[in-house]
Amino acid sequence: MSLTSSELNALRSLPCFEKVVDILLLIDGMSHTCIKVTTALQTFFVKKLNSETAREEVLSSRYTAEHGLSPRVIYHDNYWLVTDYIVGITLDKTVFTGSQCIDTALSLMAKLHQLMPQPNNETIPDLETSKSVQRLFTNPSSIPSQQRLFLADITKTLTLKIDAEQKRLNTPNILCHGDINYSNILIDEAQQPWLIDFECSHLAPVEFDLSMFIAVNNISPRHISDIVNSYTVLNSSYMPNNTLLTYYLLYSYFINGLWYLDNTNDSKVNSHLKSLAIDQWSAFDNFAVKNHIDIPKLMLLIS
Repeated sequence: MSLTSSELNALRSLPCFEKVVDILLLIDGMSHTCIKVTTALQTFFVKKLNSETAREEVLSSRYTAEHGLSPRVIYHDNYWLVTDYIVGITLDKTVFTGSQCIDTALSLMAKLHQLMPQPNNETIPDLETSKSVQRLFTNPSSIPSQQRLFLADITKTLTLKIDAEQKRLNTPNILCHGDINYSNILIDEAQQPWLIDFECSHLAPVEFDLSMFIAVNNISPRHISDIVNSYTVLNSSYMPNNTLLTYYLLYSYFINGLWYLDNTNDSKVNSHLKSLAIDQWSAFDNFAVKNHIDIPKLMLLIS
């Protein structure tokens, strides 16, 4: 994915820019493109939005920026999100220890979850697990049609378990980032952390963000208790629901593996993405067995 000449012209024409000096492609990723735009007066960070998630990403970015958790939003429309350019590096590239990375991420997560007032589903949508899975089936060659029926059954099983547990305890939804990967936390020159990339943001229970954080950063499940305890110290109103956390962790392993497989459209990265998918789905199978959850094994599809 790269910028076409028409996109470059559209970018230069945005009303927030005056006298563009330089345009530098920062990330030519599989889900989004990020650009550094330098004008005569200022440097900006620009993200090309995904049409399916643009609305919630813009709303979440604006809301968290107002509370100092993410960079200031300067301009947005249906195609572009423009923010301040923060000089720094992502958390995964720092010299922080594993414990320091976890503490930094949990601190930001707890602050996000305690923002008041919380958004409502008229602005940011509730997480719908089945729809999130269905949106990933965009690459027909990555998962054969007969295997999709198998995956649909797993999706249905997880959705029923999650929905039943949330209803049982009337678990509240709050604003969740949905992808607190260490690469989505920026550490600036003053060592201040910033949350970036709200493409996966939804209203969902705390357990969703905690689970996705554990899964996407490949944190061993043996650290779950410590992570939950640390989070509870930061957010004293949180009452852990270990059953819901278990189901959401399975869902996170499941959907992460699907995402990696769905994006195997470049031969140069196919082996790397398949390796990441194997990590997630192997974790799914092992975690299900350890917690005595009767659900089909995912590694049967890619082993």
